[in-house]
Amino acid sequence: MALVLNTNSYVEIADADDYLETRIDSANWFDADDEIKEQAIVTATLLIDDNSWIGSAVSSSQALAWPRKNAIYNDSRLGMTITIAENEVPSRVKVAIYEQALHLIDNEDLLMGTTQTFESISVGSISISDSNGDVTRTPIKSTQATKSIRPLLVKGSVGQGSGWWRAN
Repeated sequence: MALVLNTNSYVEIADADDYLETRIDSANWFDADDEIKEQAIVTATLLIDDNSWIGSAVSSSQALAWPRKNAIYNDSRLGMTITIAENEVPSRVKVAIYEQALHLIDNEDLLMGTTQTFESISVGSISISDSNGDVTRTPIKSTQATKSIRPLLVKGSVGQGSGWWRAN
Protein backbone atom coordinates (compact mmCIF):
# COMPACT_ATOMS: atom_id res chain seq x y z
CA MET A 1 0.00 0.00 0.00
CA ALA A 2 1.30 3.39 -0.91
CA LEU A 3 1.50 6.26 1.54
CA VAL A 4 -1.98 7.72 2.12
CA LEU A 5 -2.14 10.85 4.26
CA ASN A 6 -4.27 10.42 7.41
CA THR A 7 -4.78 6.74 6.63
CA ASN A 8 -1.33 5.23 7.12
CA SER A 9 0.74 8.36 7.64
CA TYR A 10 0.58 11.78 9.27
CA VAL A 11 3.09 13.27 6.80
CA GLU A 12 4.13 13.11 3.16
CA ILE A 13 7.58 12.75 1.62
CA ALA A 14 7.83 16.48 0.85
CA ASP A 15 7.16 17.28 4.54
CA ALA A 16 9.93 14.91 5.62
CA ASP A 17 12.29 16.31 3.00
CA ASP A 18 11.67 19.84 4.29
CA TYR A 19 12.28 18.81 7.91
CA LEU A 20 15.35 16.68 7.21
CA GLU A 21 16.90 19.22 4.84
CA THR A 22 18.22 21.21 7.80
CA ARG A 23 18.99 18.24 10.06
CA ILE A 24 22.55 16.97 10.41
CA ASP A 25 23.24 13.33 9.50
CA SER A 26 20.30 13.01 7.13
CA ALA A 27 22.24 12.17 3.95
CA ASN A 28 20.89 8.59 3.89
CA TRP A 29 17.36 9.99 3.67
CA PHE A 30 18.18 11.95 0.54
CA ASP A 31 20.06 8.99 -0.97
CA ALA A 32 16.93 6.82 -0.66
CA ASP A 33 14.39 6.66 -3.49
CA ASP A 34 10.77 7.71 -2.97
CA GLU A 35 9.53 4.12 -2.56
CA ILE A 36 11.92 3.53 0.35
CA LYS A 37 11.00 6.90 1.86
CA GLU A 38 7.28 6.01 1.66
CA GLN A 39 7.92 2.66 3.31
CA ALA A 40 9.97 4.33 6.04
CA ILE A 41 7.27 6.95 6.72
CA VAL A 42 4.44 4.39 6.81
CA THR A 43 6.46 2.08 9.09
CA ALA A 44 7.49 5.01 11.29
CA THR A 45 3.84 6.03 11.59
CA LEU A 46 2.90 2.50 12.63
CA LEU A 47 5.61 2.46 15.31
CA ILE A 48 4.90 5.94 16.65
CA ASP A 49 1.11 5.57 16.50
CA ASP A 50 1.29 2.54 18.80
CA ASN A 51 1.55 4.52 22.05
CA SER A 52 -0.74 5.40 24.94
CA TRP A 53 -1.68 8.95 23.97
CA ILE A 54 -3.36 11.64 26.04
CA GLY A 55 -7.00 12.34 25.20
CA SER A 56 -9.12 10.05 23.06
CA ALA A 57 -9.67 9.54 19.35
CA VAL A 58 -12.10 11.99 17.76
CA SER A 59 -13.82 9.14 15.91
CA SER A 60 -13.94 5.38 16.42
CA SER A 61 -13.53 4.95 12.67
CA GLN A 62 -10.33 6.97 12.21
CA ALA A 63 -7.38 4.96 10.92
CA LEU A 64 -4.74 6.61 13.12
CA ALA A 65 -4.58 7.69 16.76
CA TRP A 66 -4.60 11.42 15.89
CA PRO A 67 -6.54 13.69 15.83
CA ARG A 68 -7.71 13.43 19.44
CA LYS A 69 -10.11 15.25 21.73
CA ASN A 70 -9.30 16.37 25.26
CA ALA A 71 -5.58 16.32 24.43
CA ILE A 72 -4.06 18.70 26.94
CA TYR A 73 -0.46 18.63 28.14
CA ASN A 74 2.05 20.77 29.99
CA ASP A 75 4.85 22.04 27.77
CA SER A 76 7.80 22.52 30.14
CA ARG A 77 9.79 24.38 27.47
CA LEU A 78 7.05 26.99 27.12
CA GLY A 79 6.04 26.77 30.76
CA MET A 80 2.35 26.52 29.93
CA THR A 81 -0.53 24.16 29.35
CA ILE A 82 -1.25 23.39 25.70
CA THR A 83 -4.63 22.29 24.36
CA ILE A 84 -4.47 20.55 21.00
CA ALA A 85 -7.38 21.25 18.66
CA GLU A 86 -9.58 18.28 17.75
CA ASN A 87 -8.68 18.60 14.07
CA GLU A 88 -4.92 18.89 14.63
CA VAL A 89 -2.03 16.45 14.49
CA PRO A 90 0.61 17.97 16.77
CA SER A 91 3.92 18.98 15.26
CA ARG A 92 5.56 16.79 17.93
CA VAL A 93 3.98 13.72 16.33
CA LYS A 94 5.11 14.77 12.87
CA VAL A 95 8.67 15.38 14.08
CA ALA A 96 8.64 11.93 15.66
CA ILE A 97 7.60 10.42 12.31
CA TYR A 98 10.43 12.22 10.49
CA GLU A 99 12.99 11.13 13.07
CA GLN A 100 11.71 7.55 13.17
CA ALA A 101 11.66 7.28 9.36
CA LEU A 102 15.27 8.49 9.20
CA HIS A 103 16.19 6.03 11.97
CA LEU A 104 14.70 3.18 9.94
CA ILE A 105 16.62 4.18 6.81
CA ASP A 106 19.85 4.68 8.77
CA ASN A 107 19.54 1.22 10.35
CA GLU A 108 18.79 -1.24 7.59
CA ASP A 109 17.18 -4.49 8.81
CA LEU A 110 16.34 -2.88 12.17
CA LEU A 111 12.99 -4.66 12.32
CA MET A 112 14.37 -8.07 11.37
CA GLY A 113 14.33 -9.14 15.01
CA THR A 114 17.86 -10.47 15.13
CA THR A 115 19.20 -11.14 18.56
CA GLN A 116 22.67 -10.79 19.93
CA THR A 117 24.39 -14.12 20.50
CA PHE A 118 27.64 -14.78 22.32
CA GLU A 119 30.29 -17.41 21.63
CA SER A 120 31.40 -17.41 25.23
CA ILE A 121 30.83 -15.61 28.50
CA SER A 122 33.24 -15.76 31.44
CA VAL A 123 32.81 -14.51 34.97
CA GLY A 124 36.38 -14.51 36.29
CA SER A 125 38.07 -11.41 34.82
CA ILE A 126 34.80 -10.86 32.86
CA SER A 127 35.03 -11.72 29.17
CA ILE A 128 32.39 -11.83 26.44
CA SER A 129 32.87 -13.04 22.87
CA ASP A 130 30.24 -11.86 20.43
CA SER A 131 29.64 -14.19 17.48
CA ASN A 132 27.86 -11.69 15.23
CA GLY A 133 30.14 -8.72 15.86
CA ASP A 134 27.52 -6.51 17.53
CA VAL A 135 28.94 -4.17 20.10
CA THR A 136 25.76 -2.23 20.82
CA ARG A 137 22.13 -2.86 20.05
CA THR A 138 20.22 -0.21 18.14
CA PRO A 139 16.80 0.46 19.67
CA ILE A 140 13.82 0.06 17.36
CA LYS A 141 12.40 3.44 18.33
CA SER A 142 14.47 6.52 17.68
CA THR A 143 15.59 8.38 20.79
CA GLN A 144 14.78 11.70 19.12
CA ALA A 145 11.30 10.49 18.17
CA THR A 146 10.63 9.33 21.71
CA LYS A 147 11.77 12.66 23.15
CA SER A 148 9.49 14.53 20.77
CA ILE A 149 6.29 12.73 21.77
CA ARG A 150 7.00 12.21 25.47
CA PRO A 151 4.71 15.08 26.65
CA LEU A 152 1.83 13.64 24.58
CA LEU A 153 1.93 10.22 26.22
CA VAL A 154 -0.21 9.13 29.16
CA LYS A 155 1.92 9.41 32.29
CA GLY A 156 3.07 6.03 33.51
CA SER A 157 2.88 4.42 30.06
CA VAL A 158 5.91 2.56 28.76
CA GLY A 159 8.95 4.79 28.48
CA GLN A 160 7.52 7.54 30.66
CA GLY A 161 9.45 6.67 33.79
CA SER A 162 6.79 8.06 36.14
CA GLY A 163 5.64 4.62 37.24
CA TRP A 164 7.60 2.58 39.75
CA TRP A 165 7.85 -1.10 40.54
CA ARG A 166 8.43 -2.85 43.80
CA ALA A 167 10.70 -5.90 43.75
CA ASN A 168 8.78 -7.95 46.34
